[in-house]
Amino acid sequence: MDKELFKQYIDQMRAMKASASLPEETPTPRTEAENSPDMPGTGRLIVNVTSIRGLYPVSMAEVTVFTEKDGQEKVIARALTDTSGKTPTLELAAPSGELSEAPDPSERPYAYYNIRTIADGFLDNINLNVAVFDGVTSVQSVSLQPRTTGVDGNRPIVIDEYENYTL
Repeated sequence: MDKELFKQYIDQMRAMKASASLPEETPTPRTEAENSPDMPGTGRLIVNVTSIRGLYPVSMAEVTVFTEKDGQEKVIARALTDTSGKTPTLELAAPSGELSEAPDPSERPYAYYNIRTIADGFLDNINLNVAVFDGVTSVQSVSLQPRTTGVDGNRPIVIDEYENYTL
């Protein structure tokens, strides 16, 4: 390999790294919608993105938190992962934590959110029904599968996290 070509490549990679913007370490405020009357609380979510089986962190992955109602997707928050594969802390609306104190709450004491994770060289990943509780920081692990050139190699991986939590 030509040494000059190799040097140009290294210089380009360094320039790309220097110009890349990493997410802030402070919590990301809600920008799409403030707390509604039925969700007066605030839960926090950190998404930890790794390659399949957690072999290495995936930096600069785009993480989108969204809800879906009547077939309409509503984006709640977006973030990029840092070099350790983690998003900054995302603040999300959640039902009051007081609902968790009842032995058999009449309303669900947590909110459901969906998470789409996209990164270069990996299949898209969608986690459905991720629970977020008021006053709690949840950590959602996402393992991305490397993209292949096979027939089904470009379909997103969909994981339904639904679980009916009981106290």
